[in-house]
Amino acid sequence: MNTFKTTLITCQQCGRRIMVRAADAERGTIACSHIGCGIVNNLRTDFHYDEAVVNGLPSFGSLTYLENPETKFDLRFGPNVIGTGNLCTVRIDRFEHDGRCFISRQHCTLTVTFDKWTGKLRYHIQDGALDADTQSMRYSLNGTMRNGTPLLKTEIIDVSDGDIITLGGADRFRLTTATIPLPTLATYKVDLAFNPDRTQ
Repeated sequence: MNTFKTTLITCQQCGRRIMVRAADAERGTIACSHIGCGIVNNLRTDFHYDEAVVNGLPSFGSLTYLENPETKFDLRFGPNVIGTGNLCTVRIDRFEHDGRCFISRQHCTLTVTFDKWTGKLRYHIQDGALDADTQSMRYSLNGTMRNGTPLLKTEIIDVSDGDIITLGGADRFRLTTATIPLPTLATYKVDLAFNPDRTQ
């Protein structure tokens, strides 16, 4: 059952009001009926993607240890606490350099989120991790870098496919992001109600 109600929009060319009927909204265009104008206004139907699409994904990306490319660490959706501690989501081995490990127990947090407007996964990194007991951030001892640039203690930055994340200034990992197949994404498209104030 079509519940569209007749509404008015402003013509892009002449600025006068045009009545939009259900057939116009369904077609996606309407020609201005005012004398001397006649421009075709495109009606934009907004949409987003349902986040439920992430529930069936086989992977959310990985980190590859550059010193040994066969060593990979899988990521999950949501926050990934990376470090050598037993409670980490991504538990890294204690890689030693001259007898020392430069990776903290909870070194950094790499968060995977879903952007419902683009239908893509987004990746954000920050130094340190949220302490479960105190609910405050605890930062790493030796810092985190993205493509050679140190992260400030309080910043959260986007990371992209192929970016190099360095933990403690010594151990480097390449981020491999995951993509959602377009046919899968299309089945999670949610059309929003036509907004009469939006034309293209």
